[in-house]
Order: sequence, then C-alpha cells, then structure tokens
Amino acid sequence: MDYRSGAVGKVLFARFDHGEAVLPSLAEICRKEGILSGWFLLFGAMAKGSMVTGPSDACLPPVPVWVDFTHPHEIVGMGSVAEKDGAPSIHLHASLGRGREVLTGCIRKEEEVFLVVEAMILQVTGLSAFRKLDAQTGLELLSFD
Repeated sequence: MDYRSGAVGKVLFARFDHGEAVLPSLAEICRKEGILSGWFLLFGAMAKGSMVTGPSDACLPPVPVWVDFTHPHEIVGMGSVAEKDGAPSIHLHASLGRGREVLTGCIRKEEEVFLVVEAMILQVTGLSAFRKLDAQTGLELLSFD
C-alpha cells in the first residue's frame, strides 16, 4: 500500500451534452484548470462505448475482457485524475444499467453521451499523483512522489 495526504482545492461542475466524449472532455477541463491530481464523480446516460469488465483469468498481467455497449445506458461513475507525460490522465470506473442489464468496469474508449452527463471534479492539492507502468501487472498504476 502507498498513500499520501492532500487537501481539496478547486471544485468544478461540468455538463457533457449529447454526442460528446466524456474521457477527452474531462482531460481537457483538467488541462485548462491545471488539475494533475484529483477525483471526479459523474452520472447521466451513455449512448455507447467500450469497457473492461474484468480479467479473463486470475493471472498477472491480466488479460482484459472487453465489452461494447451500443444502446443507451444509465451511468454512475467515479475516477481519478493523475499526471501522465505532463498532462492529466483520466481513469474512470462505472456501473451502467439498461433495463435488467448491468455492466460494471473501466470505460476506456469510444464512449459517447446520451442526452447528458453531469460531473463534479475535485482538485487535490499538496500531493503529486502520476501514472507509472507496473512491470508485474502491466498496468499504469496511481503513484506518488
């Protein structure tokens, strides 16, 4: 385990509209606002996207199980903001629901808003969070100075 203590700096509210991509938009807001360490919460609806819903087996490095969703789903999610190569890097985990179907995992690409997604972004000050490649897992893990 590794951890650091910080404080909440800026608090931002954002709205993403129908057809927008959330991940690059979150990164752009953080870039404009100078946020390289933070946390965010979001909710709304997604029209489509691709997510990792877990590893195929319990082995390291993990082999991701990709799931595409191609119809609108409600979304509740949260994630971290950390520096990677001098820019904000977004890591989003979410639960998606449509009727009785529920998907939970890491949304990574090709996501698009259906109607609206609202977010609250919390800047964390007093620490430096960044993503560092871990040789054992093959993942870019949250790390600290």
